[in-house]
Amino acid sequence: MSVDVEQRIRDRAYAIWLEEGRPNGRDADHWFQAERAILAEAATVADVAPVIAMVKAPRKTTNAKPRAFVKSAEPEQTTPEPPKARKSRTRKPASA
Repeated sequence: MSVDVEQRIRDRAYAIWLEEGRPNGRDADHWFQAERAILAEAATVADVAPVIAMVKAPRKTTNAKPRAFVKSAEPEQTTPEPPKARKSRTRKPASA
């Protein structure tokens, strides 16, 4: 239960206590009565309120051009390229 909801229940229970003439020993009854009322209000508001989080943003459009060709289903047979020759590195002479 969030702090805001708990505070609202506390305030409602206090109001009920005042309305009933400040009786002793009925704090739990007032709390449960207030809790039911606040949670019922929250459920009603949740049913009516729009659900913004579930609405997806529209997709961004791009200026990408469609592909001009379609790849064939069978892979092409290519010969692997031979490895490239590396250049040898010259080392600096060691300093004494």
